[in-house]
Amino acid sequence: MDIEKLFAELHSLPSIPKVAQDLIQQFDNPSSSLESVARNIEKDPVIAAKILRLANSARFRGSRASLSIEDAALRLGFNTLRTLVLASAVTGAFKTDPSFDLKGFWLKSFQVAGIARSLARQTGVDAEIAFTCGVMHNIGELLIQTGAPQFAEQINAASTSRTAGGQAAHETLQLGFGYPEVGAELARRWNLPALIQHAIAFQNNPMQAPDNAPLPRLLAQSIAVSEALHAHGGATPEARKALSGPLFEGVDLDKLFEALPAVLEADKAFAEQLT
Repeated sequence: MDIEKLFAELHSLPSIPKVAQDLIQQFDNPSSSLESVARNIEKDPVIAAKILRLANSARFRGSRASLSIEDAALRLGFNTLRTLVLASAVTGAFKTDPSFDLKGFWLKSFQVAGIARSLARQTGVDAEIAFTCGVMHNIGELLIQTGAPQFAEQINAASTSRTAGGQAAHETLQLGFGYPEVGAELARRWNLPALIQHAIAFQNNPMQAPDNAPLPRLLAQSIAVSEALHAHGGATPEARKALSGPLFEGVDLDKLFEALPAVLEADKAFAEQLT
């Protein structure tokens, strides 16, 4: 099987709503205002409902409830709104078999995203783009589940014991490609920026990324941290000690681990608002 055949065997390509695509472009336009963004959000009832719910959640709620999208947008701010719109569009694009733990999948994705945003703030990389890359880093896995079910069962048999790199290598052995390539191809078909496509594609081989781009390395670091947290029961001293080597040169891991509990709790709540 090749990637083109995988996409051809999907009954329909997971799609981001047109309103969400317009909003993503609007966020990248420096002349955009929160008022104009709010007017576009109102065109999509699903995204609008999620934004109102988040604005009135314990994390953001002020002394009074937000009753309009414009008020919610002002409360959340431009960066949070941008993250929410894209995350809502991406999580809403996929339907899987009931036996697949879709909520667990997204919770893990948001954990990587939260770590990526924290690391980005250390290194000067755009934190919201890093968060987006984290949310989308393993969307290729969902396409393999839906487009190649006959292989997915074999791949899933021992997936919980594999690292991300091991999972991609096993998929490549079985299919001829792994979830990073599939995710990057979906990002391309969704017309997402090339730097996001490259971050997804090279997450397991960041040194091979074009122009020594920083996002693939940052994503690789975030995945490694997430795997350490899973292996050692959270942000423990043992998890911190498990992270070393050239991949983490220049990273203040002590600072990261000091901030992680609050970051992970906030992004878990954020994910639960969306899924």
